[in-house]
Amino acid sequence: MNVAGQMQFKNAVERILHVPGNYTGGILEMALVCDYHMPQEQLCQISAELIDCLKRNGEVFRNVRLNLVKWVDDSRIIKEIVPMTYVRMGRVFEDYALLCSNSGVVKGALDMVGLSEVVEEIVKSPKTMQELTRQLKLFYARSKVIIVITDGSYEVGDKGKTRENLHPFLYRKLLFCQNEKVITGMEWMRNECNI
Repeated sequence: MNVAGQMQFKNAVERILHVPGNYTGGILEMALVCDYHMPQEQLCQISAELIDCLKRNGEVFRNVRLNLVKWVDDSRIIKEIVPMTYVRMGRVFEDYALLCSNSGVVKGALDMVGLSEVVEEIVKSPKTMQELTRQLKLFYARSKVIIVITDGSYEVGDKGKTRENLHPFLYRKLLFCQNEKVITGMEWMRNECNI
């Protein structure tokens, strides 16, 4: 990410934090959603750059409760609490190959008991913003900023349900880093959900 992109990202995060009633001090809770359709190296690089940008530009980012969401598809959205340094070092993506491969250890184990058809359905399941926003609304209501790193390889799903998931507060907390662009949740909702 170039310098202008980093400044745009930092300013967007600051605007989200300063929405009245959002962040009032103390330990900052935030979420980082990583789209596992992106190459591992690119995901590691972008997430490390974003974390570095935040840590350099604000004292509030020194003490953060970071929720990491690994977005593989609708049936596999893995949630973890991780230190920011693990994201910077790329250690949180060590399971990338296992989660993304169609022939992982889990599939091999299930083949032995005759459940390979079930695994094939999981592997081919869609990846929709509808399911991601539903999960974010359920589990990350306390997060003050939710950063989604994606390449845009998802479907919106049911636009009405996605809009419903984004209201009343989620769209104000979302920030998309998509193909070198920084897009706020409001902009995304306007473009993708036709509001």
